[in-house]
Amino acid sequence: MKLKQWFATWSRKIHRWIGLYFAVIVVLYLVESLTLPAIYGEGLPTVDGTPPTNAVTSTEPLLSQQQAIQRLLEQQPQGIHALEDINEITYLPKEDLYRLANSDRFFEWYIDSHTGELLKHGFKIAPYLEEQTLLGWWSPWAHAILEVPGLLLMIVLAVSGVYMFILPFLPKTEPDSSPWVLPK
Repeated sequence: MKLKQWFATWSRKIHRWIGLYFAVIVVLYLVESLTLPAIYGEGLPTVDGTPPTNAVTSTEPLLSQQQAIQRLLEQQPQGIHALEDINEITYLPKEDLYRLANSDRFFEWYIDSHTGELLKHGFKIAPYLEEQTLLGWWSPWAHAILEVPGLLLMIVLAVSGVYMFILPFLPKTEPDSSPWVLPK
């Protein structure tokens, strides 16, 4: 078998199996991206991670972090069941807001730093999909097993696809008619 024929045969086989692998990955990603946010988002609205514009202009003194947490808990916003649900608190001086978050569950709340009024809250869907799809919600190593070989397989898929595309345009070679080759 000539090298060209061998490469053409294996390109088709490799291309088919890697394409099937990526089809399964795409279906898994689509199913997860449609179902998991509804389950893990606890019905919260989705947010994009940008703070709201603070329309409240107050001359009240700035709340401390503890007071901001207390004001937030008094309002009983969705997604907070206990004080332990808040694992980040940040003061945003430009917006004059406090950003409280649960980075493990991708929840965040923005409150006015003077009045303690809840201005915006929700589930950060974009980082959730980046980190938790492809079985990342189940186990980080399972996510890595599916994600890491993807780049290498994409390169192989591209090379085999390009070869299969240009194969009809390659010059045809005559079969070897040497007396040392046995006829088939």
